[in-house]
Amino acid sequence: MKLLDNYGRVIKDLRISVTPRCNLHCLYCHPLGLEMAEPPGTLTVEEVDHFLEAASLLGLSAVRFTGGEPLVRKELPQMIERARSKEGIEDVAITTNGLLFAKRAKELVQAGLNRVNISLDAITPEVFTRITRGGKVERVLQAIETALELGLHPVKLNAVVIRGMNEEEVAPLASLSLDRPLHMRYIEYMHLDNSDPEEYRRRFVSGKEIRARIEAVFGPLEPVPHDPTSPARVFRIPGAQGTLGFINPVTEPFCSNCSRLRLTSDKKLRPCLLTDLEMDISWAFAAEEPVEALVDAILIATNRKPAFGNTLPTLRKRVMLGIGG
Repeated sequence: MKLLDNYGRVIKDLRISVTPRCNLHCLYCHPLGLEMAEPPGTLTVEEVDHFLEAASLLGLSAVRFTGGEPLVRKELPQMIERARSKEGIEDVAITTNGLLFAKRAKELVQAGLNRVNISLDAITPEVFTRITRGGKVERVLQAIETALELGLHPVKLNAVVIRGMNEEEVAPLASLSLDRPLHMRYIEYMHLDNSDPEEYRRRFVSGKEIRARIEAVFGPLEPVPHDPTSPARVFRIPGAQGTLGFINPVTEPFCSNCSRLRLTSDKKLRPCLLTDLEMDISWAFAAEEPVEALVDAILIATNRKPAFGNTLPTLRKRVMLGIGG
């Protein structure tokens, strides 16, 4: 079956945030002064299992575990196992900053992990440390090597580009796609950190500018066929093994093809990343028949999915860290 919203969009992708905790403090995700702890009522393995069972019954076919940093949850392999056990869920992925990945990768793959998205906002060590407020790029590069060695595919790398921080890194990052099957993704900086609106506008770098910076070094990029529901416009440096993707939610919104629902670690179901609309579905997890109740909750959320999100600078009730990547 296919789950359709009121605008005819097929809803097939889940993002499940398993924790708001993170071991980095990236500028665009984790505003200083906001320290996230594990809130009371954080999703358990059993609750994730019930939610995935409900989602699979409705035809959702892909799940990505996020955070915070999902690898700070010791139970993540069990959650991956539950996802892989559901009929119809064919794609199980994580988004990670990579710091703990090399240490835990084998248990994740044994649990059934298909693929990984690794955040890599810069390749120059000093720039990476600045934008992540203390991270070491060497550990992320080790995570990428580990993912390739274990045969995960595709290995996607995500960079949020911020003027004055890492805009000079976009071409060096693109070079990672030349000789290996790495898929670099450049993401426009969204106002999900409640930064000063004028400061946000000064720091914003459009996908068009990012692409121009890359083409100034490597020449015109070749378009690559891709899933139309994917948020990325995908290209390739001629002759490269990997690809480059441009995710431009601000200048080129892709709301008309959005296929996603997001579950936060404190049991709020969000039909849209770029609005404050969310449903507290803790009642469904607590129901006598939780799978049936969660089917109802997913149907209600899908019915409330808005046509468009708000990309303008706006005071958000939750910043990115609390929503999940």
